Amino acid sequence: MAILAQLSARYSTQKDPRVELDFKQRGNAQFKLKDYIQAVALYSKGLRHSSTHSPQAALLYANRSAALYQLQRYQECLVDIERAQGHNYPHELLHKILARRTACLQHLGQADGASDLRSGEKLGVTAMPRIQTKPTDGGAACRQTKTSKILCNISPSIAVRFNSSQGRHFVATEELRPGQVLLQEEAFAAVLIPEGARRELFPNEDVYCHHCLERTEFPVPCLTCSFSSYCSELCRECAWNQYHWLECSLGGLLLALGTFSQLALRTVLLAGMHEVERAEKLESGAGQRPSGEHSVRVNPDHRVELSSCSRTSGAGDGVPRDSQSRYQMIHSLLTHTKWQTPEHRFLCGLTAAAVCQEIRRLGLESQLVSECLELDTVSEQDQGLRILGVALLRHHLQLECNAQAITVFRDTGVGHSHVAEMEEVRIATAFYSTVSLLNHSCEPNTSITFQNTTITVRASQHIPAGQEVLHCYGPHLSRMAVRERQRALRLQYFFHCQCTACVREEGSVGMDSVLGQFLCSHCGMELQDSEEAHCTCPTSSCGLIVSKQALFQQVKEVRGQIEVARHLSTQHPDEALRLLSECQQLAHTLLSDQHPFDCYSQCIQ
Repeated sequence: MAILAQLSARYSTQKDPRVELDFKQRGNAQFKLKDYIQAVALYSKGLRHSSTHSPQAALLYANRSAALYQLQRYQECLVDIERAQGHNYPHELLHKILARRTACLQHLGQADGASDLRSGEKLGVTAMPRIQTKPTDGGAACRQTKTSKILCNISPSIAVRFNSSQGRHFVATEELRPGQVLLQEEAFAAVLIPEGARRELFPNEDVYCHHCLERTEFPVPCLTCSFSSYCSELCRECAWNQYHWLECSLGGLLLALGTFSQLALRTVLLAGMHEVERAEKLESGAGQRPSGEHSVRVNPDHRVELSSCSRTSGAGDGVPRDSQSRYQMIHSLLTHTKWQTPEHRFLCGLTAAAVCQEIRRLGLESQLVSECLELDTVSEQDQGLRILGVALLRHHLQLECNAQAITVFRDTGVGHSHVAEMEEVRIATAFYSTVSLLNHSCEPNTSITFQNTTITVRASQHIPAGQEVLHCYGPHLSRMAVRERQRALRLQYFFHCQCTACVREEGSVGMDSVLGQFLCSHCGMELQDSEEAHCTCPTSSCGLIVSKQALFQQVKEVRGQIEVARHLSTQHPDEALRLLSECQQLAHTLLSDQHPFDCYSQCIQ
């Protein structure tokens, strides 16, 4: 905890008037050099450190409006002029922004309005928004106004299925054509990934709204911290009502703990403590589900029962559309705790404890817990904080395998004058309750795109009816060799990929590159590949010749035994351990230590 306190101090989110003034002066210097884009960026940075009643805030908005006017961004200039007035712009300087507003309206073809404004008859001062210390009932209204109208929209051409080997997954119920939209979903929760010192000019936190992720060149800062900023006052109010009222107080601690920690907390806050408590009780069997509600957990008879969903055809079922049932799906995602290292589990537990302890230290425990769960006594409040801590730990563990990166394409700035060179960059991490049901393939039949926090899944090729709809988790056939892909998937997702691409490469071409990692069953030397359908032992006294197909078949059989052991591990751990031990012994005689499958069997055991 002492180390975390030291780390948090490096990520101060307190507003600093000296920093505010410094950015203003630097912005003025760039304005004089006619570098108006850089001036706008510096004024925006200064505004992050402006307090509610800071006299510099009005000047910064006015100065930014001047730079926007020079960039011919007249509509945005008018907005900043109004903001300057709302921050009590000095009366003796008012004529400057009035003249600028008149010029903007004239450029926009609103001469009548310009005439009225020139006389000052219609100039009113916009009242500053009140800083709230706790969320209001406006949070739900904000969400409906700002976010997508449809939280989840699934094509009637795909459906959710379940079996013991694939779990919950999507299959095509009819033939799908390339480019067809299969699924659109609004993120349940998303957190912007700060770039900080890694990118000096226009890092993520400066150019994307911290609430809806919309790109914004002229952000509106949080009223109480120097880190968060938004594309509009509406987004700022929505964020405050829904989650930032608490995140703002935690400040540097959340930045020090990282994006997953913040996303875990935001997920709980967006769901609401009532829903979190209900989900925990339903899982433990202590709670009773009200009439008409459906479980998103897998039924014992392997039928998937999900809440109703909005479909492109206007009817259907299979995917949740409301926030409560969507959280039930988030809550039910696997944590893979038994496959994660003790070190990782410890850090996740420490993170959850640190957040809870800081909430208690700041005196926010009663506000977070008592108001949400209606708990009065200290012991009941402790129970409420335990519910929060358990949920934070669960979501942090889930994110290791279920987090979805939100990406955009960004100009690298190194392309030719007529050709821009683009790179795909990650700007945020999110929880998607429905997209998480898509299984992985290194050669997927879908592609994904993002519009702010909304993900769209499209068919990237012809998909016949009955075929599974597959998504790439990262290791893609075009970017990584099969051995590298398998290693990445084992380390993060704890499975050995058996998609078409991996089976094809391992069984025909890709495994040829690792045939030297098979061992001779007679002398233990590494076998050498040949151009024929077999490989040979290099030892002259041995000279064993073995079929490649036989080697691949042995690996396949061991893999099947490991999968059997995996399914036995919960109910019959002794039998599972016996099978794994046999697999390990066979692997040591068949494979070298460098063979990827031998590493896999060790990981499973």
